Amino acid sequence: MSRILSATLGRISPKYRTFSEWTDVYRQIVESRSLSDKTIANRRNSLKYLVGELGPRSIGSIRPHDVAQLTRRIYSEHPSTARRVLIEARDAFSEAVAYGWIHTNPAAVIRHHPSRVTRLRLSIADWQQIYGYAQSSCPPWVSRMLVLALVTGQRRSDLQKMRFDDVRDGFLHVQQQKTGAMLRLPLALRLDAIDVSIKEVIESCRDYAKGSDYLLRKSTGKQLVVASLSARFEDAREGAMGLHAGSGSPPSLHECRSLSERLYRKQGVDTKTLLGHKHQSMTDAYNDDRGLSAAEWKTLEL
Repeated sequence: MSRILSATLGRISPKYRTFSEWTDVYRQIVESRSLSDKTIANRRNSLKYLVGELGPRSIGSIRPHDVAQLTRRIYSEHPSTARRVLIEARDAFSEAVAYGWIHTNPAAVIRHHPSRVTRLRLSIADWQQIYGYAQSSCPPWVSRMLVLALVTGQRRSDLQKMRFDDVRDGFLHVQQQKTGAMLRLPLALRLDAIDVSIKEVIESCRDYAKGSDYLLRKSTGKQLVVASLSARFEDAREGAMGLHAGSGSPPSLHECRSLSERLYRKQGVDTKTLLGHKHQSMTDAYNDDRGLSAAEWKTLEL
């Protein structure tokens, strides 16, 4: 019946067309934006939840409680997914308003569920312990990856594709895969906590394996896959610290990025630019150590 109504009344007014019909248009809108392939894939996945629940409904009949009910159900098992689905719903219905399919956005009034932060932060003491294990018990690129991650503050996808020809004019050039942000990091930048500069960690990457294209590579000289970086970090963490048994999930490779931000901020470095963020609020979220230093004495500097 809904298909018949959509085919007949939909000719008169778009609000009678199904939400699935609208998503055919919406996907083209999203894919026309300057987004990375990974971001588009993630957004398609979020949209699948909405289509699965609301697809057969006429778009004009969808109410806030319909969207809220879906996100509540997802949140009970996957909090972060629920947040992404709500963000996608807001954008999808906002574009539907702009295109004249509906008059109001049913997802606009729904509040995000509180985020549950479960992954633990990494301390410099933890990092040093993991680094020591990597030096003695892992392939040589793993210890270099740990230093490169900490000294540059970049994501694993950017570490994986760093090449020696990205180094020119006294800078390491990084075009971030996730956001497209274009960074020039001075080779002279030194992280005081481990007393290593970007130039020094790059030099340490030159002769440990065959090939000369990629900073991080297999013993054969071939490029590593992104998943290998995370897997080897986990191996080194468990080798150094044992299996995680406490609350929350153990620190991942990505936590080197937060640790880098916190250490560099103490030095007075512009960490917003270092991390490639558009907004200071995002950088400040990385600066939150999630209670790691709660029991430490805080010194007032004169």
